[in-house]
Amino acid sequence: MLGNPPRPPNEKVIWRYLSLDKYLDLLLTKTIKFTQVEIAADQLEISLMLKRLEQNGSLDGKGNILESASYFINILRKSYYISCWTGKEHECRSLWFSYLGESRLGVVIKSTVGQVKEHIVWGDYGFDYNEVIYRDTFDDTEELQSHIKLLNSKALAYSSESEVRFSVNESLMYLPEGELSATNPPVKIDPNSLPKIISFNSNLQSMINEVWISPYCQEWQLEMLKNLTANLAPYLVDKMKSSDLNERI
Repeated sequence: MLGNPPRPPNEKVIWRYLSLDKYLDLLLTKTIKFTQVEIAADQLEISLMLKRLEQNGSLDGKGNILESASYFINILRKSYYISCWTGKEHECRSLWFSYLGESRLGVVIKSTVGQVKEHIVWGDYGFDYNEVIYRDTFDDTEELQSHIKLLNSKALAYSSESEVRFSVNESLMYLPEGELSATNPPVKIDPNSLPKIISFNSNLQSMINEVWISPYCQEWQLEMLKNLTANLAPYLVDKMKSSDLNERI
C-alpha cells in the first residue's frame, strides 16, 4: 500500500493561474475561494479510486464494500473544499491554456506554501495541504478508507499540473449550546445544504510574491490589468511582471 500524499515544505514555490474574472474577484474581495469537490471540473475527484477498483474487478462480489465506499465518497465530495495550486518550479505554458480558457487572458500569482498557510484567515476551519499523487493503478480496497488518499489522488492524465492542494471540510454535525443530552442532542447537517464555495479572507500583500501577466495579452489588455491592480490593490503593482513567453494567439 502506498503512503499518504506528502505535505510540501513551507518554502516550496507554488503558483495559481487565474482567468481575468477570477483575478478581478481576487482584487475586489481579497479572498481565496475554496470549491466544493462535487462541482470541480474533474468529475472523478475523490471517486477515481473507486472507479478504477470497479473497472479492474477488485470489487467483484464485494457489494457491501462498494455500497459503503460509495456512500463515504459521496459525503466527502459534498463536505470537502479545495484550492488548487501548481508546484512547478517555473511558469508553465500548458497551464495558461488549461486554466484561462479560450481567451487565455489573466495572470498567475506566485507564492509559497508557508505564505498561503500563514496569510489566509482560516477562522474556525482546520486545513490541510498535500502534493497530489497521480496514478491509475489501484488494487487495495483498504485504501478506500483513507480520505487523504481519496482527496489527493488524480489520474495520470493530470500529472502535468503538479498540483499542491489546500483543503478544508465542513462538519456535518452541529453542537448546540449547553450540555448535550437526550433533549439537547447534536444536530445532523444535510450535506446537500452545504455551500458550493467557501471564501477566506487573505492578506494579499503578504501572501503574493509576484503577479505574472499572461503572454497572450495585447498591450491594451496589459495596461488594463495594471490599471485594475493599481486601483484595487496598489501594493501589488510593483510585483507585476510580464510572462517569460513571447507568443501571440
